[in-house]
Amino acid sequence: MSPTALAFVCAFVAGLVLAFVRHPRYGLYTYIAVFYIHPPSRWWGSFAPEMRWALIASIVTLIATWRLKDDGQRPTWLKTTPARILLLMTAWIWIQNAWALDSAEHLDLSVVFTKYVMLFYLIYRLVDTPREAVNFLLVHVLGCFYLGWLAFNAPVSGRLEGVGGPGINEANAFAMQMATAIVIGAMMVLSSRGARRWVAFASMPLLLNSIVLAGSRGAFVAILCAGLVLAMLKPHADRKLFYGLAGLAVVLFGMLAHDYFWERMSSMKAAAQDDTADMDNSALSRIVMFEAQLRMARSHPLGTGHRGTAVLSPAYLDERFLLKDPDHPDLPGQRSSHNTFMTALVEQGIPGLLMFTAIWVWCIVEVVRVRRLRAIRDNSEDAAMLAGVAGALMVVFVAGMFVDYFKAEVQIWLLAALASIGTIARRATAQSSGATPVGLGDMPRYGRERLETAVRGLPEYGSPHSGRQQNQ
Repeated sequence: MSPTALAFVCAFVAGLVLAFVRHPRYGLYTYIAVFYIHPPSRWWGSFAPEMRWALIASIVTLIATWRLKDDGQRPTWLKTTPARILLLMTAWIWIQNAWALDSAEHLDLSVVFTKYVMLFYLIYRLVDTPREAVNFLLVHVLGCFYLGWLAFNAPVSGRLEGVGGPGINEANAFAMQMATAIVIGAMMVLSSRGARRWVAFASMPLLLNSIVLAGSRGAFVAILCAGLVLAMLKPHADRKLFYGLAGLAVVLFGMLAHDYFWERMSSMKAAAQDDTADMDNSALSRIVMFEAQLRMARSHPLGTGHRGTAVLSPAYLDERFLLKDPDHPDLPGQRSSHNTFMTALVEQGIPGLLMFTAIWVWCIVEVVRVRRLRAIRDNSEDAAMLAGVAGALMVVFVAGMFVDYFKAEVQIWLLAALASIGTIARRATAQSSGATPVGLGDMPRYGRERLETAVRGLPEYGSPHSGRQQNQ
């Protein structure tokens, strides 16, 4: 066994042991580390035992979590809106197995979403304090830092491919994953203290360089949109530092970006102007596919099942837009979906689209509500983490307009993190107001309305009547 493989196995075992003897959160950290390291994708993976590393880590973490006592001061995961929608969507996906066009692929999606339900539970259950929210997000940033190091040392001809691992091995998915870490890491640099700030700061050059190497137009636009979210949600006390760091990031990115990257970005101008003469085949195929998917959806209102778009594409697209499978050149070409919402519409049908849309509507409403809570206004780091998660979700949303990210795992991480941050902030606000520190979802409707009214009536932080001023 190579030293690298041996070190990985030892660290893996240590993480799972700590999940039992210290806290289950170490099992969660181990799972995320395995997601990024993924031995089968690395040169040293052949020296490590052939095991389902991520599955073992998740099961051990789940068992360790069941041993935790519930403090009863926050709503259970089943009382959160995204968990309920995710459960409904998973049940609907299982039902679709009855008529899915590609039964094998759809069964795989059913299993994946069942895993996502368990993963949502674990993240929500274990990320139960502001410090743990920061630590969980920091592990995500560190995982992307590792991929950024691999990308920096990888031979690249054209666009970077094959560095990420399952689900993020392709250039666009890889860039989207890295972009979420850039947004969250930027907020850590802004408001975290100590080692967390400097680790996030040191990660930025490699993360930004990975975006350049991947050359993903969708990820680039997504980062720009996420920057607007950060500008709106940034902690007020750190606004000067925010703009200074934003300017530094722009300069650094400009130094890293090369001519090939800007050439790819400039091709978006033709797509925006609907200039088919100057538009490259990739951009044109997305427009043609969008129109074809509208026709597919009219013929299959209950959905085609996972990968149904690719199955139907030969009947709806001109042959020049279809791609041949290199391993099966004798089979007809196909074309997959390039838009997450269109994927939900065509493959999960109208019910799936409604549930998928409901999740994103909840994200917007939840961010607005939590941002108004006193516990968030009073703490710059908590406000920054809320902004980072909101910005990362914006990355997934915008990038999903260019590529199909319906089954992207990172969005489950972010949904659970947002749900957890919301309940933490509500409990802290309730405690500061003298109310019973229980989750809003656990309260009777009348009591919940009284608490919400009391919270809205609290004086603004920094006003002459605020608690901090009185203490001073």
